[in-house]
Amino acid sequence: MSLQQKKEEPEIPTASMADIAFLLIVFFMLTTVFSANKGMEHILPPKEENDDVVDPQEAVYIQIFPSGQFTMDQTSYYIDDVEKVYEYVNSKVQVNAKKPIIVDANPEARYGDMVAILDQLKLLSAELKQDLAITIPTPEERELYQQMRQ
Repeated sequence: MSLQQKKEEPEIPTASMADIAFLLIVFFMLTTVFSANKGMEHILPPKEENDDVVDPQEAVYIQIFPSGQFTMDQTSYYIDDVEKVYEYVNSKVQVNAKKPIIVDANPEARYGDMVAILDQLKLLSAELKQDLAITIPTPEERELYQQMRQ
């Protein structure tokens, strides 16, 4: 009687395949560099010890609406006239260089409208070679400013 040996088919051992896949996933997660989206650079002015106190009523208040309009000190303009921001703020800053500029964008307003206004302010800041006191209010500050304006 002859015993027949079973021929074993060659195969790749897959018992540790899940472990290898897991280690590869962990390796790629740890070594991948995630790109961070950079927003607009906004450099805050340095804190000075003897800050002149400016009455909030004297601040330039720019309010941006979802309809494509904005107001500067309660005078209404369309976003197509964004160059008026440069002219108006320039005239106000010539009188008082530390005059705060409040840019209040409605949450439903287009992002591009706010960027266009901030671009005009940055252009003015570069031309005057001084940092402007630009501020974007929090919701609490927004309510306070609107109460003061009424």
